[in-house]
Amino acid sequence: MPTRNEIMAIRGLRDKSARHTERKFVVEGHKCVVEALQSGWMIHGLYVSSQSDCPEEWNAEPVSSKEMERMSAFKSPPGVLAVVGIPEVESLSAELWAAQPEEPFGMAIDGLSDPGNLGTLLRTADWFGLSGIWATSGVVDPFNPKVVQASMGAVFRVQVRVVDLPELLHEMEACNVRTLGMSMAGEDVWAMPGRPGEEGKWLAVLGSESHGLSETVSQACSGHVHIPGGGGSESLNATMAAGMVLSEWYARGRRSAH
Repeated sequence: MPTRNEIMAIRGLRDKSARHTERKFVVEGHKCVVEALQSGWMIHGLYVSSQSDCPEEWNAEPVSSKEMERMSAFKSPPGVLAVVGIPEVESLSAELWAAQPEEPFGMAIDGLSDPGNLGTLLRTADWFGLSGIWATSGVVDPFNPKVVQASMGAVFRVQVRVVDLPELLHEMEACNVRTLGMSMAGEDVWAMPGRPGEEGKWLAVLGSESHGLSETVSQACSGHVHIPGGGGSESLNATMAAGMVLSEWYARGRRSAH
């Protein structure tokens, strides 16, 4: 059984500074824990409450429902919890990424603050085959419990690389990457000619939920795109908009391959 100090240490990982000092984060729920175990990342602890089933080979430490409630970041704990080590993020320069043919398009984010949105964005990026995204320092921590939960395991496959985004965008442009900020004043994403990878990669740049792109990031983009619509809503959810752009670019690549 975990000691009181162990429980408090796990509980403390709700805090971003504690996560990055300890280089650990918490994963909850059967699906996400399976992803953690399959990822090859260091597992520092695995706990299961008496009401939850898990394979015997996991060798999980049994805990009471009350102990699980104290460790969990959620009001209704899933009953399976792992403490996972945070690996070092591999740097990837604009030049190196631009030279890799397997990802004809990519994503960068500027100021996204909602954990659920970032988790969903990681899941979306994973679906379309992206191995990583670039982000400004103001973006919510990818190891926040709500981000991890919403990513449904994508956090183990899609790296979040924190960078000076305007500088990166200028470097991308020098490497023949078309950097496209998402803005209502931009080009119609459905009507823009070409396809990503044909004459250089494309990079979508997504702004925050409430303020969009910052001025410095917007000015560093080589162009802008928007998603036209015919309804009465003022705007799209940021993550939904990003998913629609990535879907369009992915579809263009598939059509050209057949």
